[in-house]
Amino acid sequence: MYLIPEVKSTKKCEKFKIDGCTFEFGVNIDKRVINATKNIKNGKTNVKINVSDEGKVEYKMTLSENSIEIEAKSQKGAFYAIQTLRQIIKNGTCDACEIIDSPDFETRGFYYDITRGRIPTLDTLKELVDNLAYYKIDMLQLYVEHVFPFKEYDGIYQRTGYMTPEETMELDKYCQENFIELVPSLSCFGHLYELLESDKYKHLCELPDYKNSTIFWCERMAHHTIDPSNPESIELIKSLIDQYSPLFTSDKFNICCDETFDLGRGRNQGKDKGKIYVDFVKKVLDYVKSKGKKPMMWGDIIAEHSDLIADLGEDILFLSWRYDANPDPKMIYKIRDAKKPQYVCPGLNNWTSLTELTHVSIPNITKMAEYGYSVGAKGILTTCWGDYGHISPIYACMYGLIYSAAKGWNVKCEYNNFDEAIDKLYYGYNGASKLVNQISRIHRVNYWYNLVCDYSNELYSNDVMKSWNKPNPDDLNKAFYECEDIIPYLEATTWENEKARKALLVVVQGIEYMISMLMSKITGEKLGVIFSYLEKWIKDYSEIYLQESKQGELKEFIKVIYALGEKYLK
Repeated sequence: MYLIPEVKSTKKCEKFKIDGCTFEFGVNIDKRVINATKNIKNGKTNVKINVSDEGKVEYKMTLSENSIEIEAKSQKGAFYAIQTLRQIIKNGTCDACEIIDSPDFETRGFYYDITRGRIPTLDTLKELVDNLAYYKIDMLQLYVEHVFPFKEYDGIYQRTGYMTPEETMELDKYCQENFIELVPSLSCFGHLYELLESDKYKHLCELPDYKNSTIFWCERMAHHTIDPSNPESIELIKSLIDQYSPLFTSDKFNICCDETFDLGRGRNQGKDKGKIYVDFVKKVLDYVKSKGKKPMMWGDIIAEHSDLIADLGEDILFLSWRYDANPDPKMIYKIRDAKKPQYVCPGLNNWTSLTELTHVSIPNITKMAEYGYSVGAKGILTTCWGDYGHISPIYACMYGLIYSAAKGWNVKCEYNNFDEAIDKLYYGYNGASKLVNQISRIHRVNYWYNLVCDYSNELYSNDVMKSWNKPNPDDLNKAFYECEDIIPYLEATTWENEKARKALLVVVQGIEYMISMLMSKITGEKLGVIFSYLEKWIKDYSEIYLQESKQGELKEFIKVIYALGEKYLK
């Protein structure tokens, strides 16, 4: 029997088949639990659901051929029991058994970047919520800079589309219906590229009179920290919080405050970086608390000044992140040693790529979950960032997300049959996960970052951007022919989850074009035949992109990929 996450304990007997269920509800059952049962078709197996008010996310499910009993210690526990039952039914047959289940992490979340290129539609976000609930994830955060109609961003957010206040509130309500907390997350210190590039606010940039030297995708990752010494800065951040915070029912607010790379390099040169960082962050924290919110923030900068963690005050939840395959737990341990609550935050490694890189993300998630569990972290929050245009479709990033849901619930489980389970429960095609992992290995030889660097060098002269990662020609050649094998296979097969298949197909086709461009750059050989298909691929990619997202930075991506195709393939 395939379940994601794996349940904690079972006592198995004989096998039987469940075609559908009828339900009996005890007193005071939450309508959200009742609504969840509507995802299960009617049938002869009788299911009795009772909920005690103990507040624990825990349930016991006793399954026999003619009846199922669910005893949950909270409404949320009952909701998750229904998700387990849905998966059991999807298996077709199951064992008569008793299941006792509860999560290892109090919070299991997903952090999705909707700012750096891809702005999902409300329908896409609701579908994402459905999947999060199915795999027992209970928190969602959306990373926001300029993709909301803040008055300070007037004239900016209209260029690419944005998430409206009405959409935000509707998503918040939909999350509540699925026992998911939608937490506001807003850049409040670093990563304020669009704001600080504007004529109205450029005087608040830490680097005075800064001029771009590379394509904006690179600039917004590395620069544009707000000047913490200017009194206007905190008033501006307060205004953003005032406009955004009331839309959420969550009692939390993520102020971010990460990667303040420029701090102390411009207007505050010569000052103590740790002190000016802490002084400004304290003002943001105090304001968020005054709004009745519990603040959380990324832990990377304060971990560099760990002696100042106590100066930030109490009631802060820190987000400790590392994204490599063998993550350094130093940040996690520094927050632990300061006796502060934290979530551990692994990543899907989809950024600068057309798809998630599972050969990095799976060991990263595994080890970060283990580190977090060992230090008593309150949660795990898995990130999906959008660096350099967020070119990866969400349906090509689900393998790692679902794996993180599994490890967040049951850390110690080895998940030796995870591929078979996700093929059954998510992809609906035997062997899909094998393809996902193969595509990841292929893509690691031709990161999108390499091509962005090359395109940038057509516009600027920048030594840093010229130091791109030169791939091995033999690796590129091998990867190209693997794509040639995968593409017709994906074209010929039919999956239950057709959105995932189509997304992976356009991903592999795009990888093949990127490989061809890099091969041409290295060898000087033009591949005109491949260029002749590029326009069709751009059309197919755009179609899938716009099915899941608003316009975002799609036109910018098309401009770059087409220019590179003309340069190297035509």
